[in-house]
Amino acid sequence: MSSASNLAVPMVLWGRYAPTHCISAILMTADMKNIVTGCNDGQICIWDLNENWQLYPRSMLFGHTTAISCLALGSDNPLTSYVVSASENGEMCLWDITDGRCIEHTKMSIVHTDINAYRFRSSKELRLVCNGYYPEIHVIDPLSFELLWSLCSKLAPDWISACCVLRPVKREDDVVLAVSNSGTVKVWTLASEPKTKSVYEDESKQIRCLNAQTLTCCPYNQRTVLIVCSKYWQIYDAGDFTLLCSESNRVGERWAGGDFISVDRVIVWSNDGKGYLYKLPTNASPDSPDYHRQHQPTSPHAYYILDLYAEQSLVCSPAMMFFRSEGETAPRRLLLRGDSEGRVVIWKLPEVSERQMTLVRQESFDRLPALPPRCKTTLQEVWDSLYRPPAGVLDGLCDENRQSLHISSTIYIPSQGKLVCGRINGTIVIVPATQSVMLQLLTTKTLKADNIPTKILQGHDGRVTCLLYPFNESTRYEPQHLLSGGADFSVILWDMNSGYKIHTFTVHGGELTQMLVPPGNCNTRILSAVCSVASDHSVALLSMKERKCIMLAGRHLFPVQTIRWRPLDDFMVVSCSDGTVYVWQMETGHLDRVVHGITAEEILNNCDENATPMESLTNPSLTLAQALKRRNLATFKNLAQQKLQQQQAAAQHQQQQLTQRPPPEMLKPTGYPLLIQGVRTNTRDPDSHVLFFDTEALIVQLLTEEYATMSPGELEARGLIGMTEDQLIKSSGGLELSDTQQKLMGFIAKAKEKAENVGQKIQARAETAGLVPVQTGGRLTPTRMSASPSRRSNTKPDGLVVNDNLTLEIAQFFMSCLHAWGLDPDLDRLCVNKLGLLKPQCPISFGLLSRQGHMSLMLPGWHKRVCQEELVGISGDIGKTTLADQARTAAMKGMDKGTADESSKKTLLAQRSGSVPFDVEHLLFSDGDLESELRHNTSSEDQKAASRPPLSALQEETRIFSAKARWKISSGVTTQHLLSVISVANTLMGMSHASFIFGKQSRSRRKGNSQFTNHHGIIMNETDSDAGSEDEDSVSILQAQIKQGWSLLAALHCVLLPELVGPAHYQSPQLEMLARRWQDRCLEIREAAQALLLAELRRIGPEGRKAIIDEWSPYLPTYVDPQHSLLSDPQRGEEDEEEEDDEQMLAGDSPAHKVSVSFESRRKQATAIVMLGVIGAEFGHEIEPNRRKVEEIKKGKRNVQEGFSLTNYNLSRHTSKALTFLLLTPPSPRLPSNTPIRRAAIDLLGRGFTVWEPYLDVSSVLLGLLELCVDADRLLPSMSYGLPLTPAADACRSARHALSLIATARPPALIITMAKEVARYNALAQNTQSQHAQILNSVLVRAKQEILHVIELLVEKMPNDVADLICEVMDVTMHCLEITQLKAKGLQELFPAVCRFSMVSYCGQTKRIWVGAKNGGLALYEMKQHAKCQLIPGHHGPIIAVSVNPDGKFLATFSHVDSKLKFWQTASSSLFGIGSQQTKCIRQYTTAPCQVTPVTNILKLVRLVWIDNRTVVLLTVDGTETKYSV
Repeated sequence: MSSASNLAVPMVLWGRYAPTHCISAILMTADMKNIVTGCNDGQICIWDLNENWQLYPRSMLFGHTTAISCLALGSDNPLTSYVVSASENGEMCLWDITDGRCIEHTKMSIVHTDINAYRFRSSKELRLVCNGYYPEIHVIDPLSFELLWSLCSKLAPDWISACCVLRPVKREDDVVLAVSNSGTVKVWTLASEPKTKSVYEDESKQIRCLNAQTLTCCPYNQRTVLIVCSKYWQIYDAGDFTLLCSESNRVGERWAGGDFISVDRVIVWSNDGKGYLYKLPTNASPDSPDYHRQHQPTSPHAYYILDLYAEQSLVCSPAMMFFRSEGETAPRRLLLRGDSEGRVVIWKLPEVSERQMTLVRQESFDRLPALPPRCKTTLQEVWDSLYRPPAGVLDGLCDENRQSLHISSTIYIPSQGKLVCGRINGTIVIVPATQSVMLQLLTTKTLKADNIPTKILQGHDGRVTCLLYPFNESTRYEPQHLLSGGADFSVILWDMNSGYKIHTFTVHGGELTQMLVPPGNCNTRILSAVCSVASDHSVALLSMKERKCIMLAGRHLFPVQTIRWRPLDDFMVVSCSDGTVYVWQMETGHLDRVVHGITAEEILNNCDENATPMESLTNPSLTLAQALKRRNLATFKNLAQQKLQQQQAAAQHQQQQLTQRPPPEMLKPTGYPLLIQGVRTNTRDPDSHVLFFDTEALIVQLLTEEYATMSPGELEARGLIGMTEDQLIKSSGGLELSDTQQKLMGFIAKAKEKAENVGQKIQARAETAGLVPVQTGGRLTPTRMSASPSRRSNTKPDGLVVNDNLTLEIAQFFMSCLHAWGLDPDLDRLCVNKLGLLKPQCPISFGLLSRQGHMSLMLPGWHKRVCQEELVGISGDIGKTTLADQARTAAMKGMDKGTADESSKKTLLAQRSGSVPFDVEHLLFSDGDLESELRHNTSSEDQKAASRPPLSALQEETRIFSAKARWKISSGVTTQHLLSVISVANTLMGMSHASFIFGKQSRSRRKGNSQFTNHHGIIMNETDSDAGSEDEDSVSILQAQIKQGWSLLAALHCVLLPELVGPAHYQSPQLEMLARRWQDRCLEIREAAQALLLAELRRIGPEGRKAIIDEWSPYLPTYVDPQHSLLSDPQRGEEDEEEEDDEQMLAGDSPAHKVSVSFESRRKQATAIVMLGVIGAEFGHEIEPNRRKVEEIKKGKRNVQEGFSLTNYNLSRHTSKALTFLLLTPPSPRLPSNTPIRRAAIDLLGRGFTVWEPYLDVSSVLLGLLELCVDADRLLPSMSYGLPLTPAADACRSARHALSLIATARPPALIITMAKEVARYNALAQNTQSQHAQILNSVLVRAKQEILHVIELLVEKMPNDVADLICEVMDVTMHCLEITQLKAKGLQELFPAVCRFSMVSYCGQTKRIWVGAKNGGLALYEMKQHAKCQLIPGHHGPIIAVSVNPDGKFLATFSHVDSKLKFWQTASSSLFGIGSQQTKCIRQYTTAPCQVTPVTNILKLVRLVWIDNRTVVLLTVDGTETKYSV
């Protein structure tokens, strides 16, 4: 799940125990709204602090692998809240703390212990000043982690233990002060950005101070410096570093850090987490006359202590930070502390006057006045304050003594939808995943805990530490095998269907830590084995077939970290935590060697698990002796097989070419729609569970199952196998149609890459649902054994039957969680009653995946803050006030709030947002908004549940969460959720049975229908007496309602959401994320992204769009000369980033910084091209308005965006150049063909053609698009085909769409350009002596089908434009049609579209085509290769009708402008064309003038019909007929 290319939506079930969070670093943001804590396990927690000093945990960020050593701000722009974190193994991450996205990350070879964020005078950006376990001070760019320069030491270089940067008041430079471990103070003065990479110190001095903890210069006058060491702290003069005063530590404590409160007061904190306030003696205070006097210094004097007075002692010393804000209001001084219990404590420092000081001084020294903290909280306290503790995945399912046991290991089996959990008492629980999670999060009437089929396996003694389901990794294992390892040192092999214990392996001498599967190209004996690792540092290979341990690798001295494989050499490579690498031979169990250092790293990096024994990979220079020695069996095999393979391949290739076309190209679906992973922050914690919903995989599964249930007829009706008979026969050498359909069916069945082929799953499902497979027409169709409703309700509990279809269940759960409940009561009712969505029963914790598997998960309790703002009455402490009181206060507060709100919003909304007062009874006895409407559906039991007061408060909170708080999390989360909801809703809208109401609720569908298909196409036999036709109608009505329901749901999320949620709560979607998905490989997601982006651009209005143009236009590459342009290299980045989300580019552990920088810039360029392309195409100025948009302009709807207008067109010019460049540049490693950015360029060229046209070379654009469409019929099943296609097929679909858009927007441009190109081609073809290869390979030859396709489209959509240019159209058509076929079959049969025009006539006798042109000429086309047409002057106006008589001797033409009907004698060429006569006019009649108004359709004005060889009838549109004869 690490690649973020797919749209993955994480949700998390935290369970009732808060995760361990032992804080090692703490930071407060400058606006005092957030606190960030990093912990020893590598997670980062973000807390929100509100005005009333209440702390709410917001989210937890996963991504670091070791303890966090320091945190710093990553930006000083108030709009971007970035934080930089560094961990103890050199990893650095830049996080956006609003939503927890990881923006950039790197791994350095050095470890930082402290980072200061500082903006140097000379630089525009913020810089990170880092020190740590290295002798320099590094200055790093926080956005790219590029090392800018280093401050080095000439004298006594040593690790820097503390440093600070100050800005002298009267000088124009920055000064860096630092003290090294050995006590040398160093000063660097930086007047400007250094030119060199290393800068040496200006002065240094040795002082008595070892291993300083912190060094701070007084910010108020910069004349004194505070240095804190663990045994003492000291004040120095900043000028010459003379010691002014010093104070030793207190008994039993060590100093940990300190800072200045004012010129003469300091705060110093100790490792016990206490803070002490001191007043400095007069000689250490620069303001006093005694400053720097040499008389005996008096010691500083403590006057206050900040203490928690907590009983329990701390495991490790807390992280502390002093925060000062010099605000406009009173300055704030805070001391923050985070400790090993995960507790965050904030003290607000008191203002103490001199008088109070003197009083303290007179009191005894032991009893310092103590200050209690302003606020403190731990994660567990937040957990406990919720109305309902956060749900765990097994809560209420198989509890012991009403308590659910800790889950110690988890594995999810996607092919069966089962979740397997090992618990601390040694039992293993197997449950259906979606059902158990639905039970925790959604309100369902049908699903009860005792209906969910759970299986409990008992066999371990002590907790189950790891689980493995080998079939997940590879199909070579048995699908029923499950392995579990426990704290009792044993590994048990289970048959998970029967729950039978097959075998117990006891080979380890410590508890099991992990189990893994060897790669698929090991030798056969190893293939049936799995690898297990235990805490006694041993690694074993356990064979499933032989039921014994094949090999045990002990002797490792340190814990095992990773295991790699070299299958071709039969090596298993084990790396330990101390950096040693052990190389074992798998067959013999022989320890080949033990290596350390660089060799060890090289060996690890060169383990190629996926090496396939191909001739290229096996080194040919490897002699046989070496191969024997290294036991490289692959070499032997290859030598023998090479020749064989080559021959076979050639034969196969030939055969393929001979036989039929390959099936349409599609991608195999990649992931599973749902993955569940156990997550824990600390090894002692129970598992929390993260559910990853992969939207793309879900859509693919839904469509696959939909297509699989369709009959070939339906598939063809949908255009999924849309090919005409003769096309097929032509292309496949006489293959019958049904065969292709079967092939597609087979392909789709194959594409369901689930474990269905094993039959085992079908069988398991049949057992639970009482199904018997019936063979019908080569496809398995399960039918119910005897599904009479009575049997169904009596013998089986409901819960078992629901699991008819895993994918639909996942979709139901997904949509129920993501739908914005509570914004539109009518739609909510529709969702519940018709679509079968379920309302959430508590706020759901969502998450966000960012690059390289970094993940942020929302913490429960975050929503409390928003809910309190929304509904002050419902507060966390329910015990203290009664509910009625709360309701009263809510009503009172609501009064004040309501008045402002109601005026601005609709009443509906005011009731919803809780801003209108409601009476106490309503709060106590109602179940949210819909209770009254759903009253009749609710059983009495549910009503009882609804009247429990705390529940209704929980429901109120849930409603506010899904209507408001969710959309406030961040724009990134909003984007993901909206994209997912809209794309899945659109998919379901296109499906035939897309309601989630199973079982008894869909009575209307079941009345008397003898056989109907349930929601995923399993045919159900319903034996009911009265089968009537009205039932079919009701089914179709229901279908229509369901479709409409989905479309309303999509519209709500796409268009109405911002207005309904309200600007205060709505974080609008991120435009750049949408722009990057403009050409997502999944069609539904792509369309959702496009709709959302356009809706958002419309919503923000011209000013908003202007801001976006200003933001992105600097990134738009300008093309001067490919050598200098940025785009000679840019786009590989965003290609990767879109396909695999930078997986290929940054595949290594530690990417070089440069790569990452240019990656970011290339990604920006790509986004800019798409963003400006979209704005230009939709809101730019068109040179002459497109016909489709004339009405809009008349109504004054269009306001042209600056930069894309006629007067200021530089942006349109640059954008169109960029788009053409992307379309036409030949593929290169930097910019491969068929990448998403190229698809986006193709799409935008089509959409905005009218805007770009003046700046384009139209013919090269059209030829470029045609080039992509060459194989359209082979690659594309249909334009609306939903499953992901191969990139080539996808580019082809985009190009085809773009061509049709260009054709309909600017028919003349397309027709004239194509005619020119054809003329140029014909001229070339006639002049070349031999048939030149270049000519044969021309796009115009290969893309003939596509050109005809476009002309057909034009004839259908824009007939008048085609008629105006009918000669040019005919030129192009003649070029595209096969002359021999044209002679054999005639024009009417080959290309009927063009024969619709009355000015085109084909003569079957003489094999000629006559066309009347708009300029009054008559064009004659002979059936010759590359022939030009002959033009004969005919009328004085457009010829609108031409007709040849049956024997081909005479021709009649008519023009309405000169009202003449002319008869022509056609030229009949005599033998050898000698003495051929010209076509000449033999007679003309003047006809009655036709009335033509501007709205008349010229094409339908007249028709000419020959009634015999010499008489023609002129039919006019008003019904008159006139006969004329030659």
